Amino acid sequence: MASPVSPHRSHRSRRLLALGLIPLAGILAAACGSSAKTPSTTTSAAPASSPTTTSGPRPVVTTAKVANLGKILVNSEGQVLYTFTKNGASVACSPSCLTVWPAVVLPAGVTTPTGTAGVGTLATTTANGPTQVTVGGLPLYTYAGDSAPGVAAGNNLVSFGGTWKVVKAQ
Repeated sequence: MASPVSPHRSHRSRRLLALGLIPLAGILAAACGSSAKTPSTTTSAAPASSPTTTSGPRPVVTTAKVANLGKILVNSEGQVLYTFTKNGASVACSPSCLTVWPAVVLPAGVTTPTGTAGVGTLATTTANGPTQVTVGGLPLYTYAGDSAPGVAAGNNLVSFGGTWKVVKAQ
């Protein structure tokens, strides 16, 4: 006689299976896309600067040198930052797009993006929902396919109706 499966174990297995399929669904959705334009909804702008105190929040955007790309923009964890455009104009990132290309949003309690020298003028937009960080008027994203900080596997990818580009430092 087979031993009964614990309801907790069965529920946990289904939950883990579902969590494993979510990234797969996002990647499969990459082949489909939207070319809708993102409205330019800049809500605040600030020149990039370093925080004035060492106990304050780390910069949201900083720079790093990456082989074959030079000096580029990265987030506070070193993840490469991308813009999403078609013919030079920003493209809206749909909810399925955001599962593969997470938006760079402000940390809780922070109202103005900060950056280090060479980042450029940072601002925010709410065109995709939460307060997202922009540079040069274009929203910033990371890529779920980048395996480690400083990896730029998403550079020049065409998906979701536009092209993803690494952001060069100024």
